[in-house]
Amino acid sequence: MQSSTRPNDRQTAIFVSVAVGIFVAVVTTATFYWVYDLALGKERAAATIVAKAVWSPSDGAKVITAALPNTPTDGRLPWLGTNAWVTGVQAGQTWVTNNPNPVNVQVLVGMSSAQIWTYMQQYVAGGLGVSCQYCHDINNFSLDTFPQKVTARNMMYLASDLNTNFILKLPNWRGNYVQCATCHNSRPMGLEAFGTQFVNSVPPIKVTVDPLDATGKPITDPTKKPVAIQSKVKLQEAILYYIYNYQVWKPYDPAVEDSGRGSLALEYKGGRTQDQVTNNQNVMNYMGWSLGIGCNYCHNSRNFKAYETNPVSNVTNPIYAFNKRKAQQMLLMTSWIQANWTTYGAIAKPTIPTALEGGASSFSYQKINGQYYNVPGCFTCHQGYNNIDGISVPKAAMNQTSFMNLGDAGQIIFPQALRGVQ
Repeated sequence: MQSSTRPNDRQTAIFVSVAVGIFVAVVTTATFYWVYDLALGKERAAATIVAKAVWSPSDGAKVITAALPNTPTDGRLPWLGTNAWVTGVQAGQTWVTNNPNPVNVQVLVGMSSAQIWTYMQQYVAGGLGVSCQYCHDINNFSLDTFPQKVTARNMMYLASDLNTNFILKLPNWRGNYVQCATCHNSRPMGLEAFGTQFVNSVPPIKVTVDPLDATGKPITDPTKKPVAIQSKVKLQEAILYYIYNYQVWKPYDPAVEDSGRGSLALEYKGGRTQDQVTNNQNVMNYMGWSLGIGCNYCHNSRNFKAYETNPVSNVTNPIYAFNKRKAQQMLLMTSWIQANWTTYGAIAKPTIPTALEGGASSFSYQKINGQYYNVPGCFTCHQGYNNIDGISVPKAAMNQTSFMNLGDAGQIIFPQALRGVQ
């Protein structure tokens, strides 16, 4: 009997079912992609372009000249708008011509007036998005007439100290420095420390905060905790507490497996409470939102507490081996900034502004010594962008490979005084 090569009914049914399944899968995938593209696709594509675009001084100048003129009420001249920009530039050039040697210069020492002028015009005015009148009496640039000038001087000390104490000490440091624009991003005020994802996504619940003592044990007695967390607080406030009060109680040592423990550690004898796990997870979420990265950027997903000392066998890019230690260093930096913020000239406010300056949320204002200060956080510099070859470096960080020589002036554009002690 001759066998038939034609499929039987059962085989036909299977073939048809598979074909229909593939068709449905393709149509469903296409439909979801279409909906995604309508809802978020164009926005995400545009954000990717923005993320990859490194900040430049011309961006800040455009912010100034494109802004509507402002009308100050504190004695300063307008610092926004094309006319203000031109007026400031002309006044500065006249000052430099008449005063080739610096007058009342306390930070950028060793530079000529022309060199200081070039740096200030491009990287300070551009970095803050304001023209000279924001800080200076342009009739005499040497005077400390306005508190904003003293603040700016102190912020230069801040940049130098941050680079010295934290940035240059990053493991696998890659030549990036903090400069004015790193935090300000062409905004003079209203530094946003907590983006919209934090504001909209953190659950509106109250939690207990049990900070760890110097030995890594939780402080559960309310009377021994800082006043701000002696009773339950909103989860958002608990996150702020950890961001600005981070400490390391067991410094990292590659020879000790259980080293590198800090305020966010969850492992110790007896374990943490559910509230502490909740606090930890939401602090991690905040950092992920701020840097535009996921857990695996810093963590080995098979061993979250580990520090990757020999990563070649289990990660593609060895640079990622240092990210957990870098993140810890950055948390120490945000805590240091908050603890020392009044020293560096930030102008205090008696209350949190109702018309929030520059769009900063109320979370970005911290009460220090009875007054409110706009304090930077992770989001301030990183802005949610994972922008340089997958490495989350702030867009407006100054990299040593991009220093520009000013020809006859012979001055590197980022002054040595601000790079910290190397």
